[in-house]
Amino acid sequence: MAKYQFLYDLKTPEKTWRGSGKHYFKNGEVSSEAGRITDMEGPHGLYWCLDTIMHKVPADTDPDIDHMPHYHVHGYETFFVDSGSLYLYINGQRAEAKKGDIVHLQAGQAHGMLFKEEVKWRGTYHDYQVYHEAGDVRRVHEYLPETKDDPDLNALMPRGEMDNIPLEPFLYTDVPTEQCLGIKNISRPHASYDMFPGLSLKVVVERWENGGTKEMVCAVMEPGFTAEWVKYPKLRELLYVRSGKVKFTVLGEEFIADDECVVDIPRFAPHSIEVLEHSEVYDMGGQSYWSLFMQNYASILKHKPDTLTPEKLDELKKKFDIQIKSIGMK
Repeated sequence: MAKYQFLYDLKTPEKTWRGSGKHYFKNGEVSSEAGRITDMEGPHGLYWCLDTIMHKVPADTDPDIDHMPHYHVHGYETFFVDSGSLYLYINGQRAEAKKGDIVHLQAGQAHGMLFKEEVKWRGTYHDYQVYHEAGDVRRVHEYLPETKDDPDLNALMPRGEMDNIPLEPFLYTDVPTEQCLGIKNISRPHASYDMFPGLSLKVVVERWENGGTKEMVCAVMEPGFTAEWVKYPKLRELLYVRSGKVKFTVLGEEFIADDECVVDIPRFAPHSIEVLEHSEVYDMGGQSYWSLFMQNYASILKHKPDTLTPEKLDELKKKFDIQIKSIGMK
């Protein structure tokens, strides 16, 4: 048995979820079940990951009214749609998101969702505020049930527990998925870099879409591709193996992550990978400046290839916090 826990298999929530909660439709049926995978870290609340099952809306749901319109004052959210389909309401538009898509929502951006069927809804968040006053108010309700409808008490938690502000139902126009900027897909990346054997690096969410705090890239890798990180990497890694099969070695422990697995690698932990099947792996931590690194690398390769010495490459890695020591095909 591994000494440390690095692997979270989302296919087995009964083993993986480290705490859970439920929400309900107006008719009393369960609308969603959310499981905590990893916790917030640091002033921006990075590395937070939840695994949520969103249930199909009741048959009498009115899409013009009941699509959960709300916004977040501070929080950013990125969701993997790993089953089913939903309508996303955003920027005066309604578009369909299906399995394989990624929904990205920015702070202050009004949005809503209507789940047409059961959806595996895996999310990573940052700068998401938690208001502890809500728990304090609920405690008073518990001990003094007669205060449940006391407006003076309930006014002390105007935002509820989370940074989640309800809005009036949206007016919208239906648009194709490809025209909705809030729905991402690696088939429509901001940029794709295919300069290394066995690797295609796709920029899915740019740093400027996250208030400058993080980005998301997807490494599409072929069998036999290998990568080794620097000896003591200073950045924590939170990787999502959305499909495929990858062998990880972390702190001397070997394990295989396949479809729907989150790998949480602590900082300073020596680690490496070997790809066993065609795989899509997303960097959910998003702290390395991969997008800028690849832009600069590609530019030098085209305009000044003779200057791309090992020393220059090391300089670029250091400048953009790239922790990879070496890559190659086995």
